[in-house]
Amino acid sequence: MLKTQDNGKTWLITQPAHGRVAGYMAAHWGNEKFASPGYFADSPSPERLREEVVLAIGEHDNGWWEWEANRPLSASDGLPKGLFKVLGNPEEAAERWRIGVTRFAENHPYACVVIGWHPHWLYQWTLGKAEAPFFHPINFGKRPNPSEEGRRVATALIDRLAVDRERLTEEIQNRESWEKDGLRVEHLHPHARLLQILDSMSLALCSDAIPTRSGQGEGLGRDEIEFDEVPRQSWEDRVTLHLRPVGERQIELSP
Repeated sequence: MLKTQDNGKTWLITQPAHGRVAGYMAAHWGNEKFASPGYFADSPSPERLREEVVLAIGEHDNGWWEWEANRPLSASDGLPKGLFKVLGNPEEAAERWRIGVTRFAENHPYACVVIGWHPHWLYQWTLGKAEAPFFHPINFGKRPNPSEEGRRVATALIDRLAVDRERLTEEIQNRESWEKDGLRVEHLHPHARLLQILDSMSLALCSDAIPTRSGQGEGLGRDEIEFDEVPRQSWEDRVTLHLRPVGERQIELSP
């Protein structure tokens, strides 16, 4: 649950709803300057690859389904607890990923591979190991300071994700299908990075979770924000993307 205080009101947006916003943007991503998912390199089935990536981005937080259906309430206001209160419990947060990364493995193993890179890089940051170009914008200006339990949980989850990724990759390769092409770095890296970017963009619209480069942010789509390392036409072609509000519930991206 994304929980944002704004002018005396509380905005509550579920994690799956936030994910769908990211998925909507992924479905419309691409123009003469920016490649759509599936089109960052040659592929025999770019549209099918694009559909898998759109699914991955739209469902990247699917592990919160069960939690959101029976979410705990805050004693202070009687409303559902916000995401960052829940993340204070490392084991509870990790369980969301253990459930969500492989939920669609039977029919959509490639989408699961893309989803799995998302928590991998989030928890690498927790251990002080995140690096460009996979530094998540939500951590801009912050320093990792995990508890002993947090470090233990992060290490165990990263190991679990690696096992899941190996199994999913083997399944894709054994299928000898169009999905195999998506495992190439030229596709997989921009897809994983695009998930991070659109996750961040959705968080900027749905909450106040994404920090601005300077000053105090307001959230809910009213801040000017920069996103680094955004893939444009290929993985080697990356730019900084500027988001700014241009009217009521409207944003502009440049370039």
